[in-house]
Amino acid sequence: MLAEETTYVSQLAYGERPKVLIVEDDEDVALMLQDHLDYSLSAEVTIASSADQAIQRDLEDPADVVLIDYLLPDCDGAKLIGLLNSDQPNRPAILITGQPTLGRAISGMRCGAVDMFVKPFDLDSLTHSVAAAIEKHRAQQRRVHRLQKVRQLARGVIKERRQLRKKLDLVCRDLVKAYHDLAVKLSGLRGNHLET
Repeated sequence: MLAEETTYVSQLAYGERPKVLIVEDDEDVALMLQDHLDYSLSAEVTIASSADQAIQRDLEDPADVVLIDYLLPDCDGAKLIGLLNSDQPNRPAILITGQPTLGRAISGMRCGAVDMFVKPFDLDSLTHSVAAAIEKHRAQQRRVHRLQKVRQLARGVIKERRQLRKKLDLVCRDLVKAYHDLAVKLSGLRGNHLET
């Protein structure tokens, strides 16, 4: 293993194996990427050769990051990013293209792609980008999870506070009633004392 790859693996070692969805209609490229990411990142890689297949596979087992070929038989990669991320808007996606154009780069940025690689691409650069995207996605998931916990705790505190306030109101009513009853008894005793 290269020194950089060891760093990627150690950075991603905290937690489950990263899940990567590769959407590529060229089987050789898809298998090469699968082998490389499995080796370098210990990633759990799923391959899809079309947009429909990618959507189905992602529904069954959502990925942490998606690698998408820009030109697919049934959809362009930018559109597919939007479809895949409709439920997970902040999940990173990386586009791969064999024909780089300014229009494709702009389209990729607009749809939320975090990076774009031109075939033939450098595997180390791609690995670095995937590892950074996974780490960023996981950090964001941790923040969301912490926020959900804080909200849940806040709801619990508010609920307990309401219940405590109701109990306190009952205690106060009882004290006021007891004070009133005591005042009535004292005034009755004073009245009896004055008569004698």
